[in-house]
Amino acid sequence: MTYKKHIHSKGFTLAESVIALGILVVLITGFLAVFGPATDAIRRTLSGEEASRLQDTLQNELTTLRGERERNIYDEDSFRKTFDWISRSNSPGGSILLYNYRANPGSTRDDGTLERYDGNTGVAGQDFIVQPMARRLDDDLLQVDLESVEGRVFFVKLAQLVNTDGAWRTTVDPRETGAESELSKIVDPYDDGERDFSTSPSEFPEAVVVVEASFFSLPTNTFQYISTFDPTNFTRPVFTRNLGILR
Repeated sequence: MTYKKHIHSKGFTLAESVIALGILVVLITGFLAVFGPATDAIRRTLSGEEASRLQDTLQNELTTLRGERERNIYDEDSFRKTFDWISRSNSPGGSILLYNYRANPGSTRDDGTLERYDGNTGVAGQDFIVQPMARRLDDDLLQVDLESVEGRVFFVKLAQLVNTDGAWRTTVDPRETGAESELSKIVDPYDDGERDFSTSPSEFPEAVVVVEASFFSLPTNTFQYISTFDPTNFTRPVFTRNLGILR
């Protein structure tokens, strides 16, 4: 009778597995140490560029009267527009939206902005340009622009900063429930008086109104959502910037 000798393959021992796992952990840690900071730097750079673009777009819009309609509404005074937009930015219906849209460089609308590019194809810089824009929710052209939107849509809440014991702070915490009514007021930044200048900017005692701008990213670009969203449900901004708007 003959016997066949079975050869059993030998597996890894527990000690060998632990050593291999330890080596893997060291390699991953080294990888993250080298590439992690570089990734963070890239993310910060991109975020910084986008934040600066949004800030510039907002500040430019707050000081620009668009077409005959706004010139009539604000009596040729861009400071009146600034006060109006600040006072309504925290309330539903008065939100300020910021976005990029594909624009036709050869066609201008009555408000001085470029017509949206309605083609599905084309070469950027030749057939269309990507135009940054800020519009309020009650602007009829917002829905038109969103049909050619590029990237994310943001909205901004504005809160006046007042000087309190040498430090600039908002009049109330914007995150507090019911803060919208107080944030709609614009007061003398150096006085604790109760007078609200939001409807009488010509009597505002300073040449500059200082505001904290809190930027939020919306979860969708659809007009159906944007036209009905409640800004009071957003309490954690993507970033904030302080702005000084000249008279």
